[in-house]
Amino acid sequence: MPNLLKSLDRYVRTIDYFLLVIALICSACGLVLIYSAAAALSEDSSRFITVQSAAIVLGLIGFVVMSCVRWENHTRFWRIVLVVNILFQLSLVVFGYEDGGNRSWLRFAGIGIQPGEIGKLLFIFTFAKQAALYRRQINHWKSLLMLGLQLAVMVLAILIPSHDMGVALSYVFIAIAILFAAGLSLKWFAAGIAVIAAAAPVLWKFLSTAQKNRILVLIDPSIAPDAYWQQEQSRIAIGAGRLFGQGYLQGSQTQHNMLPEKQTDFIFAVAGEEWGLVGCLLILILLNLLIFRVFYVAYRADGHFLTLVCTGIGSMLLYQTYVNIFMCLGVGPVMGLPLPFFSYGGSAMVTSFLAIGVAAGVSMRTRQRRGMRLTADTREEEAPPWSSSGKLPAGAWSGSLRTLREKTAGGLQKLSRIKPPSLPKRGTEETGGDAQTPPEETDE
Repeated sequence: MPNLLKSLDRYVRTIDYFLLVIALICSACGLVLIYSAAAALSEDSSRFITVQSAAIVLGLIGFVVMSCVRWENHTRFWRIVLVVNILFQLSLVVFGYEDGGNRSWLRFAGIGIQPGEIGKLLFIFTFAKQAALYRRQINHWKSLLMLGLQLAVMVLAILIPSHDMGVALSYVFIAIAILFAAGLSLKWFAAGIAVIAAAAPVLWKFLSTAQKNRILVLIDPSIAPDAYWQQEQSRIAIGAGRLFGQGYLQGSQTQHNMLPEKQTDFIFAVAGEEWGLVGCLLILILLNLLIFRVFYVAYRADGHFLTLVCTGIGSMLLYQTYVNIFMCLGVGPVMGLPLPFFSYGGSAMVTSFLAIGVAAGVSMRTRQRRGMRLTADTREEEAPPWSSSGKLPAGAWSGSLRTLREKTAGGLQKLSRIKPPSLPKRGTEETGGDAQTPPEETDE
């Protein structure tokens, strides 16, 4: 019991409250926006709040659990985790449930689970471990081939059952960020961009008509007016909010159900309409503080593997945040990705809390290790040259006396070599004067 209390006290004192508090503030603001978005729906709006609140509670529990796990001690299981993640994604082939045009959900007793969201954290663990294994040969083509193979398998495991391009691209972005942090040369990134550009016409053929239209409407809205309608309503809502918004529960687009998927994908548009530019900036500031903090934890982490894991978490949040915002502003295609901690969705909320729980655990143990090192260094500086028992260690006296004798003997020898200064010669009594000093020789 005393050890448990001691561990609990140390956890409370060293946990990264910055990450936790920012995440809770974002979640609370998200609940407020979800209530407003669901108020005018025909469905029971309280159900959205209940599900989201339950997800936040589960996320907090997961945050504590994940922050206590020492992931660096379990990396030997990374291959097993990789296989489990692949099978988890492929389970959608048999048990998948279609919602929003993508077969990306599992339903159990009315509860929906999105494997693609949960699988991101598992992918970060396995990809970071493999990149850490190839740390010294990260720029060798064989290393890149093996890492690319893991990424390709995961992307195919997502696209085959669900065709969810937004989630698949998030895995690609995470992998790129981890490779950059692992020290991959920029020439490989340039080569990758060239290969993608060359293969773009071929990849375009594999996209569905709906996916093509979501990209083409950014150039010409008349190509697919139905596909552009969602983003058009989102931009109207954000523009109507102006500086301070139309007021909470007063947004015309939101409350008249003109804004599609307003509680999930377009929650940022709800904030723009009812809270205005000020509310949108507040959301951006909160999420960017969270993302920068995760990258700072990655920078300070003890160990290459933990650095890569935190980099993957930060890149995951970064990608989801800006893809969602660009989508709402109409400058990016509709991907169906939620805004972290704000959008309605249990899987996304729990995954986000689990992710920052891992980062908070890395931050906590980094602080503890640095504190232990500082304490040890202080003790070494303040400790006397004898043991804690007050006695010199064995042989210390004889060694000290020997050193003293050697230094004394050396000092006496140096003194014996010193010659007294010569005095100037004086004249003798016979001469009755000083002796003549010979003139200095000159070149002349």
